[in-house]
Amino acid sequence: MGLSRFLDDWTIRKIGGSGQLTRNELGSYTARKLEETVRYAYENSSFYREKYAGCDLEDFENLPFATPDELREKAMDFLCVKPGEISRIVTLDTGGSTGNPKRVYFTEEDQQLTVDFFENGMQLMADSSDKALILMPAKVPGSIGKLLAEGLRNFGAKAIEYGLPEMGPHRSDEDNEAEAVKIIELINSEEVTGVVALPTHMEMLAEYNGFQNIECRLKWVLLSAEYVSDEAVQRITKGFNCKAYEHYGMTEMGLGCAVSCGCSEGYHVREADLYIEIIDPETGDVIPDGQIGEIVFTTLTREGMPFIRYRTGDYSRWIPEVCACGSILRRLDKVGPRDVMKGYLKR
Repeated sequence: MGLSRFLDDWTIRKIGGSGQLTRNELGSYTARKLEETVRYAYENSSFYREKYAGCDLEDFENLPFATPDELREKAMDFLCVKPGEISRIVTLDTGGSTGNPKRVYFTEEDQQLTVDFFENGMQLMADSSDKALILMPAKVPGSIGKLLAEGLRNFGAKAIEYGLPEMGPHRSDEDNEAEAVKIIELINSEEVTGVVALPTHMEMLAEYNGFQNIECRLKWVLLSAEYVSDEAVQRITKGFNCKAYEHYGMTEMGLGCAVSCGCSEGYHVREADLYIEIIDPETGDVIPDGQIGEIVFTTLTREGMPFIRYRTGDYSRWIPEVCACGSILRRLDKVGPRDVMKGYLKR
């Protein structure tokens, strides 16, 4: 299967179609899933039942938005299943915000949706011959590192669950260097071919690696969980002589939303699981393709805690042109810097 249509082929299988994916087929699927999701949430969630009282449930674009503040205050009311059916709760550090932390609930089936995305999204850069080092939280069952490792192993790749590195501006130069040495030595001794990491950590490793002039075997890195600047990509790719891919997502999205392909021009959205709108943050109106606005999303397949028209506070635009890779999945442009980290890396 060629990479140019890989995510399309995965998507057509998920939506129950056959042959090549088309925008018409995907549009029909999305319309049906939006209707099902709104009805399911209204019937099973006290939050949505109260929020949509008096609303025309079929008029999707005029349904009120859900907000992070509502999630902080009414998380349990979002649930559409009994608490006993929840297998994972992620408590988000909201970066200094006052009030309750955000809590996001997942059933086992919801977590498998994330594994499915990781398994297929990672195959844009990796194959069964790869050994990936995961520099993401991996201690707790259901954490992003654990789910990512499961996705990689599902197609035969090897995964090393290192966890989140103990390095950053809060550490001393000596401690940062010691951690960098440890990780670089692991990359070499284990013949690691790919790394999944925060841009901040990968930049520090690239700086150390360049200073020491160590020969690594890395082919690719996947940068996630923070804003990825063009300058960071240049420093990382130069430091390791490898290709950089980027991922955009947040916990509420199920930890994953969109990933770049080999063309490195925007992020392909997992459209079988998420419906994305770009809105004017002042008026709430959906804006034309190509204009920058706030990202709003609706989950199409989540069971435990669906999100409908949830405001992210992140900004991007739709890239109108079809990607050179051949995929017809819509692409978000690079997402702007976040004023507040979403917090899913804390546990």
